[in-house]
Amino acid sequence: MEKETVIALREGKEVPGGDPRELAVIRFGRKVAADTTTISPEDIQALRAQGLEDAEIVEALSVVMLSALTNAFASALKIEDDVPPEVLEEYF
Repeated sequence: MEKETVIALREGKEVPGGDPRELAVIRFGRKVAADTTTISPEDIQALRAQGLEDAEIVEALSVVMLSALTNAFASALKIEDDVPPEVLEEYF
């Protein structure tokens, strides 16, 4: 996947040839990460409308929340990134 595509998806933007179901999950994840209190029944229904089963919705929510927990843990312990940014750029 090209760097521009990855960046666009991370921002919740549509990409040419993109999967609407994947985009819905990304947008849901971004909303959860920003503020869990803003999730509404309509957000869940939008995922169901894309064909996601309840177990898949719970899994998506779990991944976002586990990432948030990991980030909070690392931040509290002042854990530094151990991978230089230039190495990470190879994965875009």
